[in-house]
Amino acid sequence: MLRLSKKVDYALIALMHLAHQDQGTEAAFSAREIARGCGLPPDLLAKILQRLAREGIVVSHQGTKGGYSLGRPADRIDVVSVIEAVDGTLSLTQCFTDDGACDQIETCSVKSPLQRLNDRVLRMLEGVTIAKICEEDFESLVSSTAGIGEVRLPVIQGKDAT
Repeated sequence: MLRLSKKVDYALIALMHLAHQDQGTEAAFSAREIARGCGLPPDLLAKILQRLAREGIVVSHQGTKGGYSLGRPADRIDVVSVIEAVDGTLSLTQCFTDDGACDQIETCSVKSPLQRLNDRVLRMLEGVTIAKICEEDFESLVSSTAGIGEVRLPVIQGKDAT
């Protein structure tokens, strides 16, 4: 099962919050303001926002009116870039990561099918943007993933999920 980490959940929630607030304004919001508005732990969210800032997904503004704003339009921030900024390379199996070493690599009979599946999941998630998530039109998310069928991936987990 593909499961997003709690940190990725929080990142997506914060980005959705910023996207809703960013409607034509130049305002920046502190990590505490975002955390309070979304019901997230402020210290953890601050660390997540710093990771997103390093990747240019958000911009950190210094000063008394400082805080965070989106680094680019919400329709140009895809889920894969958020996952990779927070958790590193997204891969269905360890053998497709940079450090994934497998003793069975030469004789593996599922390597090729799993690589194709991994590539399809990545392509699908690249097509899901913060703007699309904000629209809450999940039917369009499914229909825009040509060839995937009825795949539905939970983007935001409930508070009791691990």
